[in-house]
Order: sequence, then C-alpha cells, then structure tokens
Amino acid sequence: MSYEVACLYFMFFGERDMVKKKFVLVNVPSSDNAYHSLRYFVAVFPPIGLLSIASVLEREGLDVVLCDGDAMHMSMDATVDSVVAMMPDYVGVTGMTATMDLVGTFLAGVKKGNPNIVTILGGPHISALPRRTLEDYPDIDIGIVGEGDESIVELMSVMNSAGDLGSVCGIVFRERGMIIETGKRPPIKDLGILPPVAWHLLDFSMYRSYGWNRWVSGCREPLGVVFTGRGCCGRCNFCASHCVFGQGLRFYPVQRIKDEIDLLVREHKIKVLYFQDDTFTANRKIVNELCDFLIERGYNQQIEIMVSSRVDTIHSATLKRMRDAGVRWICFGVESGNQHILDKMRKNISIKQIREAFSLSNNAGLYVAGNFMIGHLEETWDTAMDTINLACELEQDYVSFAIAIPFPGTDLYKHCIENDIQLPVWSKFGSVNSMPIPLNNSLGAERLIDLRRIAVARFFKRPSYILRMFRRFNAWAVFVDFARMYLALMKERLQNRL
Repeated sequence: MSYEVACLYFMFFGERDMVKKKFVLVNVPSSDNAYHSLRYFVAVFPPIGLLSIASVLEREGLDVVLCDGDAMHMSMDATVDSVVAMMPDYVGVTGMTATMDLVGTFLAGVKKGNPNIVTILGGPHISALPRRTLEDYPDIDIGIVGEGDESIVELMSVMNSAGDLGSVCGIVFRERGMIIETGKRPPIKDLGILPPVAWHLLDFSMYRSYGWNRWVSGCREPLGVVFTGRGCCGRCNFCASHCVFGQGLRFYPVQRIKDEIDLLVREHKIKVLYFQDDTFTANRKIVNELCDFLIERGYNQQIEIMVSSRVDTIHSATLKRMRDAGVRWICFGVESGNQHILDKMRKNISIKQIREAFSLSNNAGLYVAGNFMIGHLEETWDTAMDTINLACELEQDYVSFAIAIPFPGTDLYKHCIENDIQLPVWSKFGSVNSMPIPLNNSLGAERLIDLRRIAVARFFKRPSYILRMFRRFNAWAVFVDFARMYLALMKERLQNRL
C-alpha cells in the first residue's frame, strides 16, 4: 500500500476492520451541464458500468451504495453532501473526458468533507491517460486502468490487508509524491465468471430512452440496458473503446443474458430494452437464440427493443427475426457518405453496404436511425456534403450529426498532439454549446458549425421526411416533441444573447 493511502486509511478506518466496509459508487451530475434546455430529449441510461463494479464488490462482502446524481438532477453540492453523509470508506467514480472537470470538482468536495475517504476513479479517460489524470486531479487517490472488475477486487483485498498497491495489476496511484502505474490488466476472457449486474441498487423510474421511442409505443421508460458482450469488432480511429475493453469481442453466456432480461422485465417492469452493444448483430447465433427466447416469453408483445449495429453484419433473415422478436429500432454508425473518409476512419465498410443495410432494415419493418460524423481527418466541404447528401437519400427515421472529437486514446487525439493542434479544456469535449475542434486546415470551427446546421436543416425539413414521420409514427407525439425541441432551442439562443 502506498504511504499516503495507508496513512489516511488506517487513521480513519483501522478500528473498523471488523465492520463491513462501505463503498459508494457515484455518477456525477453532468447532463444538465452538457445539454442544458435540450436535456428532456436525451436518453438517461442506467450506469451499468458502476452496477457491474457494484456486483463484484457485493460478492466480496462490501456494503455498496449507488448515488446517481445525474439521473436524480442533483446539484454538485447536494451530491457531495449526500455522499459524505454516508460516511463511506471508499468513493468510486467513473469519468468520461467531457465530465472530468466535474468529477474533479466532486472529488475535491468529498476530500474537503472527509479527507480520509479513499477516492477511486475508473472509466475511459483515466484508462487513456492514467498518469496525466492523476497529475490533473490531485483528489484522486487511485485510478483503475481498463476493465475494473478484477482490479477492484484485488485492490480491496490489498487495502484490507495493508499490502503493496504496486502488486495490483491495472491501477495507477500516488506514493511519496510519485505516480506509480502497474500496467493495464488483460481483458477478462470468460465473462461468465462475473456476477449478475446489481440491478437491485437502481430506481428504474429515473431512466428513459430516446425521445423517438415515444413516437412508436408512446413510452420511453422505464428503460433497461443489456450487453451481450464487451468490446467491438471495429477498429475506428475516432473511438477509444479499446482503452477500457481491449481489442476484439467477448460474449456473455446466452443463459446469463436471458436471465438478465427476465429480471428486468418481470421484476423491474421495464418497457424499453436497449441492447447497448456497439454491434448487436456481430454474433448471429446469439442473436437468433435471443430472438427465440424473446418470442417464447412473449416479451416481443410487452417491450420495445432497440439495438445498434454495423452495416457489414446485416442479413435479411436475421433482421426479420429480430422484428418478430420485438426489435423496433436499429441504429447504424454510418459516419460518412464519402468512401475516402470512411477509409481514413478505418470503418472498413462501403457506401454500397450502407445502402444495402438501410434497405434491408426498412424491408424487415424496422425503424432505422443513422449516426453521421463531420470534420474527420482530410474532411473537406465537398466530402462533408457527400455525407449530408447520403443521409438525405437513405430511408431512415431519425438521424444525428456529430462533429468529430479527438478523444484521448484515439488516433485523432494522437494526430492533434503530433501536429500541435490546440485542444480545449476537457469540459469542452462534447458539450452541445462547445466550439468544434478543427482537425485540419480545410474546415475551421465556424465552417463545421455551418455544415452541421445545413445537415440538420436539410434532413429534417424535407417534405418526404415530414410525410414519412406522420405516416409511420404517432403524429401527435412527433409534433409535440419537435415543437418542444424548437422552443427549447429558441430559449437557449435567447439566453445566450442576454
């Protein structure tokens, strides 16, 4: 154990060794800060990463509490006060790049309230930049690098026995003024060894799906999420998923997935289920088994299901089976309508595959959404217009246009560092009101904003799209949501001028 951590731990907790240790896992309030008046239209997902850590901690005998300050719309001060009042031995937080400044503020508040609490951070940001993260945020005692399930268990064992923190693989910590990294732990090969997700810690009434789910069934909550595996079969150079989960795909046992769905539907009464895998259709055998299960249980008549996928893993028969099983929405990461840019992204897909996947999905009776990205390396005005044109040509029911962000751990971030591209503070990585980060000299920040405005206007104002919306969905729900979104945007612009 490091000198600093040992001192604070045994000063406060030494006499409590016979008492069950308390570990509070916190989802720091951040969405209000990122989405402002548009928050209503954004999904609120259960913090399944924290819940997975909670399950292994409970198995080890710890008293685990979840505080989702984000879903509960808590202020930062209220979140800090609530957590400190619980008198925990440990506080664990997950940190995305865009939320790191908020995480730092929260942990500073926790340390001010009780300097003896051991603070632990996990998530993609510290996994990408372990040393720098501890340098930037002095109130983090220990960081978990990569998957945390095994590292956190080993860490708790060492902490409770006053062992050597340097023996724990997959962490970064402070020792006598130095930052020590123990290396990244290999991903867990057999996901079947992990305990079930600790869903009992959750109040499901706080979680909801995307606004467009309401257009189909009239409801977007309660929402449950399930992963069929970890990792991704892609190698996109704008994605940092590999920093946490490594390269490649690993799958959970199918029976475990079925048991989890049973629990969510029967006990927690969810109405919307999201298979949150990046590529739900990567393993056709698992997909077919789950479809059979959903039909046998009758869940295809009880819940609305969403999935995400890649266009190169789509098959007509599988899509139709998914539709029969209750899948209503499928979302594709298209990203670009220009083949050269797709190749630069390392998407390993073609424009032909994109068109075919959308056509097959429509023919199967699914609602289709596409994610597009503007401003990648070597993007020009013309290549961006190719993307906008393709988005308008494809038969789809919803679309999002993002501007490329060079998140730590990605090749885009490496490009920025190597080319001395000035990067903003972390809180500007992804906020709705943040200025884009130009990745080349062809498109500046203002032109990227112009392109996104053009994309949104061209797609959503097309008569053919408006007709499609009112023909395929609950017309009143569509009208109300778009009216509320328009008023929210007008309010946001007015406030920004004052």
